[in-house]
Amino acid sequence: MFPSPLERQGTLPRARKPLLVLGLLGNLGLLGYFKYANFFLDNLNWLLGTSIGALSLLLPLGISFFTFQQIAFLVDRYRGDPADYTLLEYACFVSFFPCVTSGPIAFHDEVIPQMRAVQGKGPSAQGIAEGLWLFSLGIWKKVIVAEAFGGGADWGWANLPALNSTTALAVTLSYTLQLYFDFSGYTDMARGIGKMLGVTLPENFDVPYQALTIRGFWKGWHMTMTRFFTRYLYIPLGGSRRGLPRTCVNTLVIFLASGLWHGADWSFVVWGGLHGIAMVADRLLGSRLDRLHPALSWALTFGYVNFCWIFFRAGSVREALAMCRAIARCAFGPLAEEFTTSFQMPEITWIGRYLEIDMARLALLMFLLFVVGSMFFCLQETPVARRKHRMTGRRGVLAGILLFWAVISLTGVSRFIYSNF
Repeated sequence: MFPSPLERQGTLPRARKPLLVLGLLGNLGLLGYFKYANFFLDNLNWLLGTSIGALSLLLPLGISFFTFQQIAFLVDRYRGDPADYTLLEYACFVSFFPCVTSGPIAFHDEVIPQMRAVQGKGPSAQGIAEGLWLFSLGIWKKVIVAEAFGGGADWGWANLPALNSTTALAVTLSYTLQLYFDFSGYTDMARGIGKMLGVTLPENFDVPYQALTIRGFWKGWHMTMTRFFTRYLYIPLGGSRRGLPRTCVNTLVIFLASGLWHGADWSFVVWGGLHGIAMVADRLLGSRLDRLHPALSWALTFGYVNFCWIFFRAGSVREALAMCRAIARCAFGPLAEEFTTSFQMPEITWIGRYLEIDMARLALLMFLLFVVGSMFFCLQETPVARRKHRMTGRRGVLAGILLFWAVISLTGVSRFIYSNF
């Protein structure tokens, strides 16, 4: 680690805990100020009937992610991790551009040793080839698939009163697929750039939509966030070592914290709480869930995840409940034409003009094909344990096609969903 006056004087052991507390307060204080100050003021105004004005704040890009990395470093040092990084090495790790805005949340002992190993060396041909494959797959997921579903999802959430139950269900499914392909696409791109620079970043997704239980879902969704909360909150709280009641409480705590970490609104807290309740139920029911038919287990899990994403996407709890009411009305009918025409895919316009096909019907057909194709991709995707990124001739051709398709489909500025967090 970069030298400290306290280390040189031999007084660091006595100052370790105060320094840890100071570091945690500094990091969490800045995160709390920029991300949650207005949330606190809104709730204070509601409780006291006051009218304190909101602060004009710009959220620093990626603050939630690099704050976690810095907390992990501080806690590891406090626990005796023998890190000997220079200030420059640490700064490069925290600001490593592929993952600074949306993860994956990498730890110092994963990244800095790799940076040292490639220092002074040029990029390897194998690393560039593997990185190009990951990057091409990631940008295709984002630009082609996530953006296509995002148009319909955005239209639906902006027009809640006009939705029948069929369209409401299609909107929620669109967001479920948009979020996965957007975030996993970013992760693939980040890992691809890292590979090209000689740094292997951790996996962040492992076929989450193939899960048969909520526990299985969280083993495959945003894995680096899950391991952070497990290592630095769940285990210090006692984990599963202090009996079943305490384990259930600890589980709820980390999921509520995860919800609040994602955003400063009660809808995120509800989302985290719903997953926490499901995880507790999973633990309490135990082997009883294993007796269900796999198809039924998958349908229940995927349906519940879809339901929870409603609160994640909504701008407020009231908005989420409005979407739930639209679904619960059971007013089924055809998909709203505005929803299908909002399906963002430039190829629809090109095909429609060339073949002189009605745009609305073509958009509906493309939406249905994309849903089927995306679900097939999610359900047939190779798990991490069997995944290979080695570049072959066939994969090189496919990477070129995906990259070309994504580039010619770019129509403007496209934001990643998780950059908001």
